[in-house]
Amino acid sequence: MKNYNPSATEQVILLTPKELLNGTEHYLIPMYQRNYAWGNSEIEQLIVDIMDAQIDAKNSNDYKNYYLGTLVVFERPQLSSKHKVFEVIDGQQRFTTLSLLIIYLRNYFKSIGSDYDMSWYTEQNIEFESRPKSTQTLELLLNGNLETYEHLYEAKLNPAIINGYKSISEVMESKFITPNNENQQSTTTLEEFCDYLFQYVQIARVPVPDETDLNHYFEVMNNRGEQLEKHEIIKARLLSVIEKADENEIALADKQPAKALIHNVWEACANMNKYVQYGFNPTLRFKLFSDSLTLLNPKDFDELLNIYKEYDYPNNSQPDSDQCSGCNADAQNNKTKPLPSLYDILDDNFDSPPNPSNTVDKEEDDGNSETYYSLVNFSSFLLHALRIMVNLQSSYKQDIALDDKQLLTQFETFILKPSNLENTHISDTDLSIETNAQITPLSQVKTFIYALLKSKFIFDHFIIKRNTQDSKGQWTLNKLIKNEDKKNSYYKNSFETDNDKLVMLQSAFHVSTPTTNYKHWLNAVLYYAYMHYQHDEIGLNSVAYLEHLEEIARAFMLRRYLTDEPDDYHQIIYRTSDLNKLSAEHTDDRLSLDNLRIQIKQYLRYDNIRNIFVFNYLDYLLWLNGDYPKFTFTARSSVEHFYPQNKQNDSIFLEDKDAKSSLLHSFGNLCLISHSLNSRVSNDMPDVKVKYFSQNEDIQSGQIDSLKLLKMIDYIQGKPDAWDKKMIAQHETEMLNIILQGLHLELSGTSHE
Repeated sequence: MKNYNPSATEQVILLTPKELLNGTEHYLIPMYQRNYAWGNSEIEQLIVDIMDAQIDAKNSNDYKNYYLGTLVVFERPQLSSKHKVFEVIDGQQRFTTLSLLIIYLRNYFKSIGSDYDMSWYTEQNIEFESRPKSTQTLELLLNGNLETYEHLYEAKLNPAIINGYKSISEVMESKFITPNNENQQSTTTLEEFCDYLFQYVQIARVPVPDETDLNHYFEVMNNRGEQLEKHEIIKARLLSVIEKADENEIALADKQPAKALIHNVWEACANMNKYVQYGFNPTLRFKLFSDSLTLLNPKDFDELLNIYKEYDYPNNSQPDSDQCSGCNADAQNNKTKPLPSLYDILDDNFDSPPNPSNTVDKEEDDGNSETYYSLVNFSSFLLHALRIMVNLQSSYKQDIALDDKQLLTQFETFILKPSNLENTHISDTDLSIETNAQITPLSQVKTFIYALLKSKFIFDHFIIKRNTQDSKGQWTLNKLIKNEDKKNSYYKNSFETDNDKLVMLQSAFHVSTPTTNYKHWLNAVLYYAYMHYQHDEIGLNSVAYLEHLEEIARAFMLRRYLTDEPDDYHQIIYRTSDLNKLSAEHTDDRLSLDNLRIQIKQYLRYDNIRNIFVFNYLDYLLWLNGDYPKFTFTARSSVEHFYPQNKQNDSIFLEDKDAKSSLLHSFGNLCLISHSLNSRVSNDMPDVKVKYFSQNEDIQSGQIDSLKLLKMIDYIQGKPDAWDKKMIAQHETEMLNIILQGLHLELSGTSHE
């Protein structure tokens, strides 16, 4: 195993398709690679992804680099060839498809006499070792001779490559040339697509060290079943920044420890289902997180590095030997272990180490499985940490899309090329930015690594998780604590007070946005916790923390879901000094409280609901005001009409079913349920639904999809045909009163509809 000391030829390089395919370098597909195998679905997905990114950039007039994937290569020694030759270890399917796409574009522009410049592509730079059929097929396609010679060379051609070219032709024609129907008009042109493809799309070329056993490396990549993850590319590039920094930026003696520290922090944070403390060896663990493991001691990167050098480096031992299945004998014998190369990172199982045996109470964790399930994956979490860091650095708040498709683009912009970060100032937080210090890639890397560690520590201790040890997967908000003897650890509530309320409100937020991307509520909560975390036994004040979460909920309701002019999430989270003022702002719109009630009712109608959080927020308020010990927020995304909208023998809404003001589509007749429940009872009348619910054991014990639904059931329990217009209006008024009280909008004494 070699030390991680990349030479100039071992750096990760981002290339556009034009730079990759212009013929200055050649690529060889070795014999151990499988044949070209992409079909219609993979090809269309690649083109559509690029097209969508280009259209988004055009519409927003914000052209940023779009990361397409990775190409893992080994540079073969140059003999007589005038070109550098790279052996492709991983990424050949995408590489071959790009080659076919460029050939198609060159042929198409030539066939219509277009002056669009494709002169840079004159020869293919991809060759298939021991597969002359594949190479010859590409040559015939490039020279426009396939149709002429196909019948002569049929036995010597690769049908998969021919089919791939035909698939590209069909997709490009359907998207740009001959739309399927007259109403399907592309919002971009082929020329604009090509400009974006050749200027902004990027592929990361990742080299492996010279001593690599390529066959074994290929087996490792192949067994992964997927391409190199984007976050692995970012990690390699951050390490490269440290390596290339000169002695004026970082002392030579600190380079290797800094790289080892970055590697250790990165891997400790990458396992989102384990508390970050277990990513460090026991000695270092107690220095970083206190003897009880409940505090984060270092306050910036330099302090973190000093602790690391004193208590871990140069031994650089891995986490407990029974925790990491990838640890080798060197680590177990406490010998010096050099920082792993990219190859070692892939080969080792750093991503899912089990908890150390005998460190967690058996009641909490059996030591052999994941105890908690995270709300987001690591790629998404990196964007949350980056967004927090950048907005604390810059007096002009910068929005960062919480979309892991843009992971490399955002790190390129704000870490690796931080010239876009202007108006930097001293922060009241512990990001440790010096006065008037020049923002450089090195300073950004150091700042981000600390921000990542602190964000993960906060995430583990103050954000809900699913408890995998519970058969029902209950939400938990627990912190990890080590006993005084340091031999046993356990989980307990993160807060002595308000822990259950924090669990309920966070889970209400989460089930409203269950995908890993665009969790703005999570970013808002992490940002607050990062700003207010105290490096002592207090950590966070639970009362203030809950108050802030409730302020976020009100802000999202008032300024996103119940207004004609919604603010964007970034403005609410980072550009609002006092979230409580939003309530007053809403009532200053020359609206009486009664008129405000009418306006809000419109946003809660069936066709106007912008986000199902309006239901979950109401359920949270109902839970606060009632006694529902077994109610848990679950993934419910079907908005159901309690009185069905599709009923042939309709006696109540026969005349006004389609009217804009019909109570059928009002909030009083709507509830939020699961897809499975919706499929069973959707078209049943209310009394039939109530009968079904009353026979359900979970519902009888208080485990129901929605507390609003439970209220509706209680209204007509044992009262057939009671759910009429009067009852719907009454229920709507009651629920609206609860929402307005939760939003701190006091009601007038006037009567309501």
